[in-house]
Amino acid sequence: MAYTITTVHPYLPPETLDYIVDFLYDKRGALRQCCLVSKSWVPRTRKHLFANIKFHSTADLESWKKAFPDHSSSPAYHTHTLLVGCPEVITNADAEEGGWVRSFSRVVRLGVHSNPAAVSSREVSLTLFHTFSPALKYLHILSNTLPSSQIFNLISTLPLLENLTLGINGADVDDGLNSNAPLTVVQPSTLPVFTGTLDLVLFKGMGPTTRWLLSLPNDLHFWKLALSWLHEQDLQWINALVVRCSDTLESLTVTSYLHCTDPNPASINLSKAMKLERAVFLPTSMSVKWITMVLQIITPKHQDLQHILIHSPYNPALAGASVNVRQTVGELVCGQWSELDHILVQFWESRLIRPMILYIGLRGEKKETGECLGCLLPKITKRGVVDLVQWRGHQ
Repeated sequence: MAYTITTVHPYLPPETLDYIVDFLYDKRGALRQCCLVSKSWVPRTRKHLFANIKFHSTADLESWKKAFPDHSSSPAYHTHTLLVGCPEVITNADAEEGGWVRSFSRVVRLGVHSNPAAVSSREVSLTLFHTFSPALKYLHILSNTLPSSQIFNLISTLPLLENLTLGINGADVDDGLNSNAPLTVVQPSTLPVFTGTLDLVLFKGMGPTTRWLLSLPNDLHFWKLALSWLHEQDLQWINALVVRCSDTLESLTVTSYLHCTDPNPASINLSKAMKLERAVFLPTSMSVKWITMVLQIITPKHQDLQHILIHSPYNPALAGASVNVRQTVGELVCGQWSELDHILVQFWESRLIRPMILYIGLRGEKKETGECLGCLLPKITKRGVVDLVQWRGHQ
């Protein structure tokens, strides 16, 4: 009698395979190995392998085109995060090949970083990136050259946009944005919802961008604001954004790169921000008095506020100094810190909020340098009202 031997191949149900591969979403080496196991494994691994794509240079673009000459069948469909560090190169490639960028049709996060050494503002147009409008929710633009009107027109065509990060260092003379003249920006019928985060680092001043945001007919519903204070007049715009987002604001971060010369600078009105949970202050040289003014506005009605973080800036006068020198320097500024000391004690007594003060010191600096900050806040450090943390991160 003849016997037939049947070989049974191992088999995984597709849903089980997908479940296993999904666990490897951030293990690129393991995902590449999965592609070699079987052709049936390739589609699921591509979903993760090509989820984040970066084009930093012409070489990156050429490598992509060589690997996927037919953009209509490329894995760009799987990309949800796209970083473009050479927008002029991408723009030219799309023009030559007729809609090459449109293959990235499911991008949710888009970063555009222009390189001033490689291109002038006249050679780049953001019109190309309007094709991402159906899905885009996160937009991150860093530019020394792109005119603000182009940036605003792009934002205005993204109806699902929730999160916006702008780092702009270019002049807006051509756009008339440094004056009170009307902005030459298209106002479509559907505007972004703006329900996420807003992060602004505007080296030429916050006025033009903030004025445009405040002019939108739609309300601003950002839950997180991260704002940088580089010019004295920026404070009014920071306050305007905080007031406009008071109904939804949960987290506020203010970074100051400015030594304020005004003895009585304006404060930030947090009186209506009843959902505020976290307040962070990063003062490169910001007056402690100003931080105290902001915190004084907070009342027991701010029931959700649980986190207060204050970065104490690096002080060269304290680095490597003896104990006596550090105490002397501490006495010079103790007048400002005593007011902050008093209000932080109040936070502890009335709300049991334990603020954190983060000291930014030099690498290799003596440990006692950070501890000297405790001399400036005698009440709260002795009673354990704050957490005093030393971070040796300054170069």
